[in-house]
Amino acid sequence: MTERYVDLHLHTNHSDGSDSPTRVVERAAEAGLAAMAITDHDTVSAIPEAAEAAAQHGIEFLPGVEVSSKLGRNEVHILGLGVDPGPGPLADALEQQAEGRRNRADRIVAKLKKLGVSVDTDALAQKTADGVVGRMHIAKEIVASGHARSVQDAFDKFIKSGRPAYVPKDALTVAQAVDLIHAARGLAIVAHPGLGGLHARFDELFAHPFDGLEAHHSRHSQGQAQRFVEIARERNMVISGGSDCHGTIKGEAPLMGSVRVPYAIYENLKNALAA
Repeated sequence: MTERYVDLHLHTNHSDGSDSPTRVVERAAEAGLAAMAITDHDTVSAIPEAAEAAAQHGIEFLPGVEVSSKLGRNEVHILGLGVDPGPGPLADALEQQAEGRRNRADRIVAKLKKLGVSVDTDALAQKTADGVVGRMHIAKEIVASGHARSVQDAFDKFIKSGRPAYVPKDALTVAQAVDLIHAARGLAIVAHPGLGGLHARFDELFAHPFDGLEAHHSRHSQGQAQRFVEIARERNMVISGGSDCHGTIKGEAPLMGSVRVPYAIYENLKNALAA
Protein backbone atom coordinates (compact mmCIF):
# COMPACT_ATOMS: atom_id res chain seq x y z
CA MET A 1 0.00 0.00 0.00
CA THR A 2 1.34 3.44 -0.92
CA GLU A 3 2.20 5.59 2.10
CA ARG A 4 -0.04 8.62 2.47
CA TYR A 5 1.17 11.93 3.88
CA VAL A 6 -0.34 15.00 5.52
CA ASP A 7 0.64 18.60 6.27
CA LEU A 8 -0.84 20.05 9.45
CA HIS A 9 0.85 23.47 9.50
CA LEU A 10 -0.07 25.68 6.55
CA HIS A 11 -0.61 29.43 6.12
CA THR A 12 -2.73 31.47 3.72
CA ASN A 13 -2.93 35.14 2.79
CA HIS A 14 -5.33 35.59 5.70
CA SER A 15 -2.16 35.86 7.81
CA ASP A 16 1.33 35.93 6.34
CA GLY A 17 1.14 33.45 3.49
CA SER A 18 1.20 34.32 -0.21
CA ASP A 19 -1.74 32.22 -1.41
CA SER A 20 -5.50 32.25 -1.03
CA PRO A 21 -7.04 29.38 0.96
CA THR A 22 -8.24 27.81 -2.28
CA ARG A 23 -4.76 27.98 -3.80
CA VAL A 24 -3.20 26.43 -0.68
CA VAL A 25 -5.63 23.52 -1.04
CA GLU A 26 -4.78 23.24 -4.74
CA ARG A 27 -1.09 23.02 -3.82
CA ALA A 28 -1.94 20.28 -1.32
CA ALA A 29 -3.78 18.37 -4.02
CA GLU A 30 -0.83 18.80 -6.40
CA ALA A 31 1.47 17.46 -3.67
CA GLY A 32 -0.77 14.42 -3.23
CA LEU A 33 -1.57 15.12 0.41
CA ALA A 34 -4.26 13.00 2.04
CA ALA A 35 -5.05 15.50 4.80
CA MET A 36 -4.18 19.07 5.74
CA ALA A 37 -4.75 21.80 8.31
CA ILE A 38 -4.86 25.55 7.82
CA THR A 39 -3.14 27.21 10.80
CA ASP A 40 -2.99 30.93 10.12
CA HIS A 41 -1.51 33.22 12.74
CA ASP A 42 -4.15 34.42 15.19
CA THR A 43 -7.07 34.10 12.77
CA VAL A 44 -9.54 31.45 11.60
CA SER A 45 -11.00 33.56 8.80
CA ALA A 46 -9.60 31.31 6.04
CA ILE A 47 -11.22 28.13 7.38
CA PRO A 48 -14.59 28.21 5.54
CA GLU A 49 -13.06 28.71 2.09
CA ALA A 50 -10.31 26.17 2.71
CA ALA A 51 -12.67 23.55 4.08
CA GLU A 52 -14.92 23.85 1.02
CA ALA A 53 -11.96 23.59 -1.36
CA ALA A 54 -10.57 20.59 0.50
CA ALA A 55 -13.92 18.78 0.22
CA GLN A 56 -13.95 19.46 -3.52
CA HIS A 57 -10.45 17.97 -3.88
CA GLY A 58 -11.13 14.97 -1.63
CA ILE A 59 -8.59 16.05 0.99
CA GLU A 60 -9.36 15.48 4.66
CA PHE A 61 -9.28 18.75 6.57
CA LEU A 62 -8.66 20.00 10.10
CA PRO A 63 -9.54 23.58 11.03
CA GLY A 64 -6.66 25.14 12.91
CA VAL A 65 -4.94 28.27 14.12
CA GLU A 66 -1.46 29.26 15.28
CA VAL A 67 -1.85 31.35 18.41
CA SER A 68 0.91 33.71 19.53
CA SER A 69 1.62 33.52 23.26
CA LYS A 70 4.32 34.32 25.78
CA LEU A 71 6.13 32.38 28.48
CA GLY A 72 8.12 35.03 30.29
CA ARG A 73 10.34 36.55 27.59
CA ASN A 74 9.93 33.58 25.27
CA GLU A 75 7.44 33.73 22.42
CA VAL A 76 5.54 30.46 22.17
CA HIS A 77 3.47 29.58 19.12
CA ILE A 78 0.68 27.15 19.86
CA LEU A 79 -1.20 25.22 17.20
CA GLY A 80 -4.88 24.74 17.90
CA LEU A 81 -5.88 21.74 15.78
CA GLY A 82 -9.49 20.75 15.31
CA VAL A 83 -10.80 23.98 16.83
CA ASP A 84 -14.34 25.18 16.26
CA PRO A 85 -13.84 28.38 14.21
CA GLY A 86 -17.30 29.70 15.04
CA PRO A 87 -18.32 32.34 17.60
CA GLY A 88 -16.95 31.89 21.09
CA PRO A 89 -14.13 32.88 23.44
CA LEU A 90 -11.39 31.87 20.99
CA ALA A 91 -12.89 33.89 18.14
CA ASP A 92 -13.28 36.88 20.45
CA ALA A 93 -9.67 36.65 21.64
CA LEU A 94 -8.41 36.34 18.07
CA GLU A 95 -10.30 39.48 17.09
CA GLN A 96 -8.57 41.31 19.94
CA GLN A 97 -5.25 39.93 18.68
CA ALA A 98 -6.09 41.23 15.19
CA GLU A 99 -6.70 44.70 16.59
CA GLY A 100 -3.35 44.47 18.33
CA ARG A 101 -1.70 43.55 15.03
CA ARG A 102 -3.27 46.59 13.37
CA ASN A 103 -1.94 48.88 16.10
CA ARG A 104 1.48 47.24 15.94
CA ALA A 105 1.65 47.73 12.16
CA ASP A 106 0.82 51.42 12.55
CA ARG A 107 3.59 51.84 15.12
CA ILE A 108 6.12 50.01 12.93
CA VAL A 109 5.19 52.17 9.94
CA ALA A 110 5.59 55.32 12.04
CA LYS A 111 9.08 54.22 13.10
CA LEU A 112 10.00 53.40 9.50
CA LYS A 113 8.84 56.85 8.38
CA LYS A 114 11.23 58.47 10.84
CA LEU A 115 13.98 56.35 9.25
CA GLY A 116 13.07 57.62 5.79
CA VAL A 117 11.24 54.45 4.73
CA SER A 118 7.69 55.21 3.58
CA VAL A 119 5.03 52.45 3.78
CA ASP A 120 1.31 53.00 3.12
CA THR A 121 -0.66 50.89 5.62
CA ASP A 122 -3.99 51.57 3.87
CA ALA A 123 -2.59 50.17 0.62
CA LEU A 124 -1.11 47.25 2.55
CA ALA A 125 -4.44 46.40 4.18
CA GLN A 126 -6.04 46.10 0.74
CA LYS A 127 -3.48 43.44 -0.18
CA THR A 128 -4.30 41.20 2.79
CA ALA A 129 -7.31 38.92 2.76
CA ASP A 130 -8.59 39.99 6.18
CA GLY A 131 -7.21 43.53 6.13
CA VAL A 132 -4.81 42.86 9.02
CA VAL A 133 -1.25 43.86 8.22
CA GLY A 134 1.64 41.85 9.66
CA ARG A 135 5.40 42.28 9.59
CA MET A 136 5.72 40.04 6.54
CA HIS A 137 3.52 42.41 4.53
CA ILE A 138 5.50 45.42 5.74
CA ALA A 139 8.76 43.70 4.84
CA LYS A 140 7.57 43.16 1.27
CA GLU A 141 6.78 46.87 0.96
CA ILE A 142 10.22 47.77 2.33
CA VAL A 143 11.71 45.65 -0.45
CA ALA A 144 9.42 47.27 -3.03
CA SER A 145 10.56 50.71 -1.86
CA GLY A 146 14.18 49.76 -2.53
CA HIS A 147 15.32 49.88 1.08
CA ALA A 148 16.04 46.14 1.34
CA ARG A 149 17.15 43.38 -1.02
CA SER A 150 14.76 40.72 0.28
CA VAL A 151 12.09 40.10 2.89
CA GLN A 152 14.71 38.63 5.22
CA ASP A 153 16.96 41.64 4.63
CA ALA A 154 14.05 43.94 5.57
CA PHE A 155 13.61 42.07 8.83
CA ASP A 156 17.33 42.10 9.53
CA LYS A 157 17.70 45.82 8.81
CA PHE A 158 14.52 47.25 10.26
CA ILE A 159 11.81 45.18 11.91
CA LYS A 160 13.11 42.18 13.82
CA SER A 161 13.86 42.33 17.54
CA GLY A 162 16.68 44.75 18.27
CA ARG A 163 16.32 46.67 15.00
CA PRO A 164 15.22 50.34 14.84
CA ALA A 165 11.61 49.84 13.68
CA TYR A 166 10.85 46.81 15.85
CA VAL A 167 7.70 46.88 17.97
CA PRO A 168 7.02 43.99 20.38
CA LYS A 169 3.88 41.94 19.85
CA ASP A 170 1.04 41.90 22.35
CA ALA A 171 0.35 38.26 23.08
CA LEU A 172 -1.73 36.02 25.28
CA THR A 173 -0.07 34.06 28.04
CA VAL A 174 0.52 30.37 27.37
CA ALA A 175 -2.14 29.52 29.94
CA GLN A 176 -4.70 31.77 28.26
CA ALA A 177 -3.96 30.38 24.78
CA VAL A 178 -4.20 26.75 25.87
CA ASP A 179 -7.47 27.40 27.72
CA LEU A 180 -8.98 29.17 24.70
CA ILE A 181 -8.03 26.33 22.35
CA HIS A 182 -9.56 23.79 24.73
CA ALA A 183 -12.70 25.92 25.04
CA ALA A 184 -12.97 25.69 21.24
CA ARG A 185 -12.70 21.88 21.51
CA GLY A 186 -9.27 21.77 19.89
CA LEU A 187 -5.92 20.21 20.72
CA ALA A 188 -3.18 22.53 22.00
CA ILE A 189 0.11 21.63 20.30
CA VAL A 190 3.49 23.26 20.91
CA ALA A 191 4.56 24.50 17.46
CA HIS A 192 8.14 24.03 16.18
CA PRO A 193 9.66 23.36 19.63
CA GLY A 194 13.16 23.22 18.12
CA LEU A 195 13.15 26.97 17.39
CA GLY A 196 13.84 29.91 19.67
CA GLY A 197 15.53 27.98 22.48
CA LEU A 198 12.16 26.70 23.69
CA HIS A 199 13.51 23.23 24.53
CA ALA A 200 15.36 24.72 27.52
CA ARG A 201 12.01 25.58 29.14
CA PHE A 202 10.11 22.35 28.50
CA ASP A 203 9.52 21.55 32.18
CA GLU A 204 7.96 24.99 32.73
CA LEU A 205 6.09 24.83 29.44
CA PHE A 206 4.60 21.40 30.06
CA ALA A 207 3.29 22.46 33.45
CA HIS A 208 0.45 23.71 31.24
CA PRO A 209 -2.05 21.14 29.88
CA PHE A 210 -0.70 20.77 26.36
CA ASP A 211 -2.02 17.90 24.28
CA GLY A 212 0.88 17.46 21.90
CA LEU A 213 4.14 18.45 20.30
CA GLU A 214 4.91 19.35 16.67
CA ALA A 215 7.83 16.97 16.26
CA HIS A 216 8.06 17.14 12.47
CA HIS A 217 8.79 20.57 10.99
CA SER A 218 10.71 21.95 8.03
CA ARG A 219 13.32 23.51 10.32
CA HIS A 220 13.81 20.49 12.58
CA SER A 221 16.68 18.13 11.89
CA GLN A 222 15.97 14.42 11.76
CA GLY A 223 17.61 14.09 15.18
CA GLN A 224 15.44 16.84 16.65
CA ALA A 225 12.29 15.30 15.23
CA GLN A 226 13.11 11.92 16.74
CA ARG A 227 13.89 13.48 20.12
CA PHE A 228 10.59 15.35 20.12
CA VAL A 229 8.73 12.16 19.22
CA GLU A 230 10.37 10.49 22.24
CA ILE A 231 9.49 13.42 24.54
CA ALA A 232 5.86 13.33 23.37
CA ARG A 233 5.62 9.61 24.01
CA GLU A 234 7.24 9.95 27.45
CA ARG A 235 4.61 12.54 28.37
CA ASN A 236 1.72 10.66 26.74
CA MET A 237 1.16 13.48 24.25
CA VAL A 238 0.08 13.33 20.63
CA ILE A 239 2.54 14.07 17.83
CA SER A 240 1.91 16.51 14.99
CA GLY A 241 3.87 17.80 12.04
CA GLY A 242 3.85 20.05 9.03
CA SER A 243 5.93 22.19 6.74
CA ASP A 244 4.89 25.63 8.08
CA CYS A 245 4.52 26.63 4.44
CA HIS A 246 3.85 30.30 3.69
CA GLY A 247 3.84 29.86 -0.10
CA THR A 248 6.21 32.06 -2.08
CA ILE A 249 6.01 35.18 0.09
CA LYS A 250 9.76 35.16 0.78
CA GLY A 251 10.60 34.58 -2.87
CA GLU A 252 11.43 30.94 -2.22
CA ALA A 253 9.85 27.68 -3.40
CA PRO A 254 6.86 26.61 -1.28
CA LEU A 255 7.77 24.26 1.57
CA MET A 256 4.60 22.19 1.30
CA GLY A 257 5.50 18.53 0.92
CA SER A 258 9.04 19.03 2.25
CA VAL A 259 8.14 17.28 5.52
CA ARG A 260 6.86 13.73 5.17
CA VAL A 261 4.28 13.43 7.93
CA PRO A 262 2.60 9.99 7.85
CA TYR A 263 -1.18 9.78 7.66
CA ALA A 264 -1.16 7.78 10.92
CA ILE A 265 -0.28 10.99 12.79
CA TYR A 266 -3.42 12.64 11.43
CA GLU A 267 -5.47 9.59 12.45
CA ASN A 268 -4.10 9.75 15.98
CA LEU A 269 -5.01 13.45 16.22
CA LYS A 270 -8.53 12.73 15.00
CA ASN A 271 -8.88 9.99 17.61
CA ALA A 272 -7.67 12.37 20.32
CA LEU A 273 -10.23 14.95 19.22
CA ALA A 274 -12.99 12.37 19.35
CA ALA A 275 -12.03 11.12 22.83
